Amino acid sequence: MKRFIIVLAAVLGLCVAYLLAHWALIEVGREVIVLRTQEADGGWLESRLWIVDDGAVSWLHGADSRWMRNLEARPIVEVDRGGETHRYRAQPVPGPHPRVHELLRAKYGVADRWVRFIGPDDESVRPVRLDLLVSP
Repeated sequence: MKRFIIVLAAVLGLCVAYLLAHWALIEVGREVIVLRTQEADGGWLESRLWIVDDGAVSWLHGADSRWMRNLEARPIVEVDRGGETHRYRAQPVPGPHPRVHELLRAKYGVADRWVRFIGPDDESVRPVRLDLLVSP
């Protein structure tokens, strides 16, 4: 029984260490924005995501998720970035996007490699193009 408790404690310790390492790789020391997508009931869903820029266009990288389904149905989103909030038209873009992957790798380094290693396959991931909406 004592051996079982030791093994169980070790497994739980490894799980906690994995979760902490995963969180640190994704959140600590890297730009993480808050994306707000509108829900069907009119409320807002907040999601913490990575973002990259390619000239005047910003890109998110997402798989099938609640925030992705929201922006497909209601493409006007809000992004909190660097203490400022802006509205964008979000458009998922099908197909491979090596440039977006290159930008993510350059900006997020080993954390990007980690997310790709444990995350969904590239076929289910679609880049999302963000075009800034200028207020009248």
